[in-house]
Amino acid sequence: MRGPGVVVLILSWIITLYTLWQMVEMHEMVPGKRFDRYHELGQHAFGDKLGLWIVVPQQLVVVVGVNIVYMVTGGKSLKKFHDVVCPDCKNIKVTYFIMIFASLHFVLSQLPNFNSISGVSLAAAVMSGIYSSL
Repeated sequence: MRGPGVVVLILSWIITLYTLWQMVEMHEMVPGKRFDRYHELGQHAFGDKLGLWIVVPQQLVVVVGVNIVYMVTGGKSLKKFHDVVCPDCKNIKVTYFIMIFASLHFVLSQLPNFNSISGVSLAAAVMSGIYSSL
């Protein structure tokens, strides 16, 4: 990624970290009112309507940017794994591995709660242990 998109992503990240710090500092600034989410803090600081228009687009930029990087990294990792496990196999484009990674995450997102993916968490823990021991 290059150009103005990176600047916007970094700026959004800085704003997100700053508002997180504000939320920690202002968690129960108003008696009886807790600021647990960014939009609640934005609404308190800028008003009910303007607060949402300031906070939500910044959060959206950060979430979409992180998701794109996550999908590309996951797809490249799958391709690298494929190339190591099967060096003589047909060369497959990274784009297809990104789509496989995204499809897998789409299926996992349909599960009702995190308890449903305890097997995936176990597999991730085992892979992390193996990776750390290499």
